[in-house]
Amino acid sequence: MKLKLSILFFVFSLITFAQHHFVLNGVCSKNANSKNIYLTYKVNGKGITKSSEITNNKFVFKGELDFPTRATISTDPKFHMTTLNSNVFYLEPNVMNIKLDFDNLSTIIINESKATDEFNSLQNRAEKEKFQKKMDSIRESSRLYSVKISGTSDSSLKNQFQKSLDSLDQLWDELVDQNRNKSMQLELEFIKKNPNSYIAPDLLYNILTEGDEQIPYDTINNLYDKLGPEVKKSFAGKQLAERLLNFKNSRIGSLAPDFVLKDINRNTIRLSSFYKNQYVLIDFWASWCGPCREDFPFLKGIYAKYKNKGLEFISISKDENLQSWKKAIEKEKIEIWKQISTKENNSTIEDAYVVTAIPVKILIDKEGIIIGRWIGGGLENETAIENMITEIFDK
Repeated sequence: MKLKLSILFFVFSLITFAQHHFVLNGVCSKNANSKNIYLTYKVNGKGITKSSEITNNKFVFKGELDFPTRATISTDPKFHMTTLNSNVFYLEPNVMNIKLDFDNLSTIIINESKATDEFNSLQNRAEKEKFQKKMDSIRESSRLYSVKISGTSDSSLKNQFQKSLDSLDQLWDELVDQNRNKSMQLELEFIKKNPNSYIAPDLLYNILTEGDEQIPYDTINNLYDKLGPEVKKSFAGKQLAERLLNFKNSRIGSLAPDFVLKDINRNTIRLSSFYKNQYVLIDFWASWCGPCREDFPFLKGIYAKYKNKGLEFISISKDENLQSWKKAIEKEKIEIWKQISTKENNSTIEDAYVVTAIPVKILIDKEGIIIGRWIGGGLENETAIENMITEIFDK
C-alpha cells in the first residue's frame, strides 16, 4: 500500500510540475563563463525578468507557467534587442533544452517546445534575409543621394537627386507593405489550419494591431471563435478577446467608448456629456509626432469655422514627458480646445480606441456614434475630414 501511494504521489507530482512549471536548460557553444544571460516573459500580464550566470558553459532558468507564452532571451540586461544579442521563442510548462552561441543568438536551437517550432516555421529566414538585403541597399542609396544633395549648389542637380530619393522612399514603402501583407497571409493560413496552436492568439493580436483596417474584423473574429478552448483560456487568448471587443467598439457605427478624464486645467471631461448637443472630434497625438503637429493648422481652421455650430475638439496626448506636451500646446496655439494627457490621468484610453499609431482622429456624432476614423496625417485625410464636417454643418 505504501509503495502504491508513493508511486501515485510521484506520478501526481510529475503531472502537477508539467502543468505549472518550466525548466530551461541552456548550453553555450562558446566559452561564456561568468557572464549573465537574461529571460523575460509574462504570466497573466505581469512582466517577469530573470537572469542566470553561465557556469561551465551552462545555465538554467526555472519558473511557474500555466500555458506556452512568448518570451525573449538576451545577452543584454536592458534588452536593447538586435538579431545578435536576442531571440524570441515560446516557453512551455515543461523541461526544455536550449543551445546557443553567446555572441550570436540568431543561431539558437530550442528543443521540447512545440509552440517555438510552429513560430519558427513562419520565420522564413532565407526570405527575410533577401528582404533585408533589399532594404539595406535602398537605405545606402538614399544616404548617397542625401550626401549628393547637400554637396551641390546646382539646383538642377538637387532636383534630380531629390526625385531619385523620392523614388527610393516610395520603393521602400512598397516593399514594406508587400512584406507585411505576405507575412500576414501566411499567418492567417497557419491559424486556419492550427486552431489549437498557442501562438495563434499572438499572431491574431498582431494582425489586428498592424492590419487595422486592412483585415476585416469579421475575419479575425471568426478565426478567434474557432480557436481551441484551452488556447482561449491562455493569457494571450484572453488578451485577444479583450482586444477584439475594443476593436469592435471603436469602429465606425459603434457607440464610442465613454471616458472621464481630467484636462490640462484639471477640469473633468466626460465624453458622453457632449452628446445631444455637439459633435466631437478626438485627436490622438504626441509632441514628438511630426505628422500630428503638421495637422494643427488645418485643425485650427476647422475648429474656428465650426466651434460655434456644434463641433468640439478633444486632443489626447500620449506624451510621457508632460513638459514637452505643455510646450507643444503653447507653441502650436492649440489651448483653444480641450487637452488631455494619458500620462497625467494614468489612463489607457488609447487601448479602448485601439490606437496603435498616431495621429488618429475620430469623429463622433450627437448620439455618441463613431461616424469617422482616420489614421495618419496628410492632405488625403484632411480632405476627407473637411468634407464630412462640411456636409454635416453646411447643409
